[in-house]
Amino acid sequence: MSSFKLLILDVDGTLIGHGAFPSLRVAEAVISAREAGVIVSLGTGRASEACYHLLKQLKLDGLHIFFDGAAVVDWPSNDIVFLQALPPHAGRRLVELSREHNLFLEIYAHDFYFIEKDGALAQRQREKLQLNPLVTNLLSLMGRIKLVKGQLVATDEVETKKAHRITEEMEKYCKMSWSFDVSNSTYFINAINRYVSKGQALRDVADYLNIGLDQVIAIGDSFNDLTIFQEAGFTVAMGNAPDELKHEADWVAPSVEKDGLAVAIEKFIL
Repeated sequence: MSSFKLLILDVDGTLIGHGAFPSLRVAEAVISAREAGVIVSLGTGRASEACYHLLKQLKLDGLHIFFDGAAVVDWPSNDIVFLQALPPHAGRRLVELSREHNLFLEIYAHDFYFIEKDGALAQRQREKLQLNPLVTNLLSLMGRIKLVKGQLVATDEVETKKAHRITEEMEKYCKMSWSFDVSNSTYFINAINRYVSKGQALRDVADYLNIGLDQVIAIGDSFNDLTIFQEAGFTVAMGNAPDELKHEADWVAPSVEKDGLAVAIEKFIL
């Protein structure tokens, strides 16, 4: 029987690779871990709404970390247990900079997802997230809705350089958290409240559930998982993770394309 009581899973590059759903082996391993009595929670930069299809498929009731730690949500009630909003002035400046540098930007509230430009990239995001965004003037949202996250998307070297310049400017106003999706070679740059992180959210979840951090196993693949690795009792980096994360991990699994998450669950939980 596993000594772990809580399993925290990143989504993109960990739970799923190409497509919108995990492989059969990975899905079966996650369900088996839950049936073995381990609490399974997502810990992702995604919005809660962008994970509904995964929560339903894997029957993952309970607390989950979304928006890079800016929100902890109880599923299936969808009640917000914890939320730190992005300041409106930070959201406004992010929209201005995305327009100036011509970068694709998504704006998230807890239950809504907005874009300003439709097209091929927006369609790819629809398919990946299983969501339909509302297309609108993003500046018109500032001060009208509670922003949780803004997300820039960089798909090539030129866009990545632009995203770095925007990050330098935006760090005056908020935290900029980077992740890389190996399945489509895309950087996602999240603008969130400067006081939140996946690691802080894990501490909140563990406190809420009365679970010691030494009883937590965390599995991830990108830069935004570093803070959660610093808190969890045991950590697994995916084979597709950057070296910085692998060096922090207690064990390195095969890549997402080789069902590394399932391998880790089978080895350390089942």
